[in-house]
Amino acid sequence: MVKFFIFFFPLFLLSQQRITPQSIDLKLKNAEMLISKGQTDHFIKLSHSILEDSQSANYPKGKAVAFYNLATGYNLKYNFSKSNHYLKLMESELSNLQEDDQEIAMNVLYSNNYYGIKMYDEAIKKLKKNLNLADRIAEDSVRSYIKSLSLINISRNYYKKENYDSATYYNKRALDELKSKKIINSILGTNLKITLLNLAEVKFSENKIDSTEFYLKAAQSLPVTMGDREDQTFKISGQIHEAKREYKTAIADYTKSLALARKSKAVKKISELYALMSKAYEKAGQMDASEDYLSQYNALNDSLKIIESKNLENTVNLLVEEKQKPLKNKNNFLLYSILMGMVLVTVSAAFILIRIRNKDKILNVKEQEAKILNQRLNFAFEEIIQLAKNNDSEFYIRFEEVYPTFFPKLLAMVPDLQRSELKFCALLFLNFSTKDIAAYTYVQPQSVQTRKNRIRKRLNIPSDQDIYTWMKSIDENR
Repeated sequence: MVKFFIFFFPLFLLSQQRITPQSIDLKLKNAEMLISKGQTDHFIKLSHSILEDSQSANYPKGKAVAFYNLATGYNLKYNFSKSNHYLKLMESELSNLQEDDQEIAMNVLYSNNYYGIKMYDEAIKKLKKNLNLADRIAEDSVRSYIKSLSLINISRNYYKKENYDSATYYNKRALDELKSKKIINSILGTNLKITLLNLAEVKFSENKIDSTEFYLKAAQSLPVTMGDREDQTFKISGQIHEAKREYKTAIADYTKSLALARKSKAVKKISELYALMSKAYEKAGQMDASEDYLSQYNALNDSLKIIESKNLENTVNLLVEEKQKPLKNKNNFLLYSILMGMVLVTVSAAFILIRIRNKDKILNVKEQEAKILNQRLNFAFEEIIQLAKNNDSEFYIRFEEVYPTFFPKLLAMVPDLQRSELKFCALLFLNFSTKDIAAYTYVQPQSVQTRKNRIRKRLNIPSDQDIYTWMKSIDENR
């Protein structure tokens, strides 16, 4: 029996399936089928197997896609920190492949993770990288898809920041990109519908019901169906009916939206709809139903906060590590230089080492000085923000002290600017939204918008230029 085993064991080894790039690619196709069917757990398990195979066969593309698939799987399970972990591994793998399409996909997923934990500025940074990468794409329709998707997602992050002017600006850029195409295929058509729905949401948040209806009807008129993602259409329709006090119709729309959100397991959308339905039932005088949905909202929202807290802590650590990476690379380069110097010239190596120690001391002093300066700037910034919120008369003077070049540069352009106009420009510089300025200065939002238009004319700011970005650029080179 032992002789029989010894004889056939080599044949048994040869009969085992050999891991090749082709076999890995086949597994990747199977993974695509799993994720399209919504089988996330099986998708993650298979992706781990693909990663092991790719590492064993030293197949760079397989490793990069496996990292991306794992990041996608954990993103769908709202484990954003783990998703970012695999994206970080993918990023190091892509440095060898130099494939723009995979880098674009990676940045989109990064932005989704940051959006999920309300780190909107980090999400915007990743998406703006994609706008630059899209220019390298030769195929026109693909380039338009990537650009419009990036612009849509940038606007979504500004919307969450309640910066409705910037949200409108980027949505309209997406509209311009999509409408420039003579043929709108199904993918570009979907992006066009999402853009119109996003504009409807922005206008509703600005309490512009007529504009909300205009963009909603424009979206509904498109021959595009988005399946479960139509929950946004019904939600906006419900909000319009609720604003018109048509509570029965609003509740019916919210119910349809909730059914689609549950089907796609969009937990955050479900939470938002619970809150909307509770409010609508309350207005309709159905208090039992209102309290029931409020209870469901509170339970789900508490769970989301726990998940969000864990994701935020881990992601902040990842960002700190990312910021420190260039410094580590510099230190490594310095170490190699020292070692080489020691081998070549022992005497000069000692001299170099002394110089480096002196530089380190200077750097430490500068870092401490920079830290103190940053603390002072942060304190001053918070103080200015609070003065603005209180509509305090000291706001103008304190702003001028912290940003001494801002007003002079504006006056150099238009010497007869009034103090009230300069103060309004300062509020825009500090990124206060139309809604915020209206609340803090006790005026109507429409009056604020009128002042924005007037300032645009006075300072000759182009209509396609974001007014907030323009104001920031004034003080960049001070």
